[in-house]
Amino acid sequence: MGLATLSFSQGPYSSLEQELWYRYGSIIFALAGAVIPAIILLSVAKRPPWLVAALTIWMVAVLGVFVGYAFMSGGGV
Repeated sequence: MGLATLSFSQGPYSSLEQELWYRYGSIIFALAGAVIPAIILLSVAKRPPWLVAALTIWMVAVLGVFVGYAFMSGGGV
């Protein structure tokens, strides 16, 4: 996700819609799938098993949606 965020965040974009889709869409996926769960895990002193399981399910779900986003962002024929 980080590599896609880095590559998609580079411009230039021909419209506001492209900028929203490529730049901010990839940043949101990086935040939701990696940064926020990491902050939650590091901020909780005692990590209950249910929290780890819930965050793992969350990150896998975000990764699955991100794969769909990457396919849709790959261009077309």
